[in-house]
Amino acid sequence: MIPVFVPVLFPEAPPVIIPHVLERSLMRRLPLIAALLVSFVIVLPGCNLASRNRVQAINRMNEGIQLFDKNNSPGAEKALQDAIQLDPTYAAAYHTLGQIYKKQNKLVDAEKAFVGAIDNMKSEPNAEYYYDLGAIQSAQGEADGVASAERETKFRAAINSFQEALKLDPKVYKAHYRTGTLHEKLDEPEKADAAYRKTIEIKPSYSPAFVSLGNMYIDYGFANVAMVVLQTGAQINDKDARMWNGLGRAHFELGQFQEAIDAYSKAKAIDPDGVDALYGLGMAYAELQKRKEAKENLELFISKAGQDTRPDLIKAARDTVARMADVI
Repeated sequence: MIPVFVPVLFPEAPPVIIPHVLERSLMRRLPLIAALLVSFVIVLPGCNLASRNRVQAINRMNEGIQLFDKNNSPGAEKALQDAIQLDPTYAAAYHTLGQIYKKQNKLVDAEKAFVGAIDNMKSEPNAEYYYDLGAIQSAQGEADGVASAERETKFRAAINSFQEALKLDPKVYKAHYRTGTLHEKLDEPEKADAAYRKTIEIKPSYSPAFVSLGNMYIDYGFANVAMVVLQTGAQINDKDARMWNGLGRAHFELGQFQEAIDAYSKAKAIDPDGVDALYGLGMAYAELQKRKEAKENLELFISKAGQDTRPDLIKAARDTVARMADVI
């Protein structure tokens, strides 16, 4: 018997959000060059050979970071490989090399480098190493042409990596979020639901968790529950177009087309070029037989649709434009 996913509403009312957790984060991640560059190294008297090797490895790693910052990727890779050769136990060098590979979409090489960082972190465990490994494994599963069995293997490996990151630092909210997205892709909505809600618990201001949770409910046929989730999210962040797109979609699924137009219009006001809002507006106007508005928004959607836009949506938009033109 196939299990039925039944969502759980927020208890009695939307969760109470304590104001102090909503402040804007001042700990934004620094660019690679600023985050990793070691500008000063203290070498104590009496250092052994291993310590000198570590200093040399740090210096060579810094050279690699600077080369990458100057768009010299081959030189940067060579410098980081030299750093690892100088000190094969230096976890940060492996991690930095993995980041450089990742930025070039060299996923296999990046995975090996991040595994090297994890194998050598020993006395200084770092949740970021596991998180970055999970991100790479997830990207490998999403690559074009990957067989379904291999995709599932990579997704589950990524989930495991994110869980290892959370063991080291339970507050890495993005690890919870990405775990949720992977469970959703694996058609495990209960686990996805729990991961998204944990993300919201830790970081209520992180809009993607509300958006993904709401859209998942819509996909599984619970637009009314999605409405509660997305309305709660909009109270926290009403400047995120994705939130209003989600609300527009929920209203549309419930046959509330004017309300859908109102929500999509707010999304469009925030992001005038957003294809989700243009498509949603066009289709909602079409349901109300407002041909001019439907045609205008759908034609804009078609013109702005990119390679990542679902082909079925483009076809539906074109068919609707043609249908609107045929209506007398």
